[in-house]
Formats: sequence, structure tokens, C-alpha cells
Amino acid sequence: MSQLQRSPEPGVWFIFDKSKRIAIVRVVEVHGRKLLRSVTFDHDPAQRQLIGYFPEDAMRLAVECTWSEYVKAVGPSTSNRK
Repeated sequence: MSQLQRSPEPGVWFIFDKSKRIAIVRVVEVHGRKLLRSVTFDHDPAQRQLIGYFPEDAMRLAVECTWSEYVKAVGPSTSNRK
């Protein structure tokens, strides 16, 4: 399963698979409403892909959907296998 870590930057979190950063979740404002925006991680911001927008109070949903999209793209993680 994924691991969530708060960034030193306010309103930003990183999602990891083991020690590999796979996504960034950030609080953004869209039409006056605060939302969580999840994007894939890439050192080049232009290469990041949108995963989705989620209600501000739905971090767990954002992480679960982000993890699901990651697993679809790369296959299941080995971090939690016995």
C-alpha cells in the first residue's frame, strides 16, 4: 500500500511506493472552492499527469484513487507482499 508524507511546503503531500515518490497531492483553489489535486510525480513538472480532483476533506479518497491508478499503470507493489 502507499505511504503518505507531508511536504515542508504547506498544503502539499507526497505519495510513495516504498521509497519511490509516485505522486503529489496539493490543495488548490478552483472557482473559489478548495480541492485536493493529485498528479503523478516527475522531476519535470511538465511531464506530470493529472490523476484527479477530490474534496478538500477527502485525503484518504485521493490517496486510494491515486494508488489505484499507479497500480493500473505499473502493476502491484511488492512492498506489502509476504
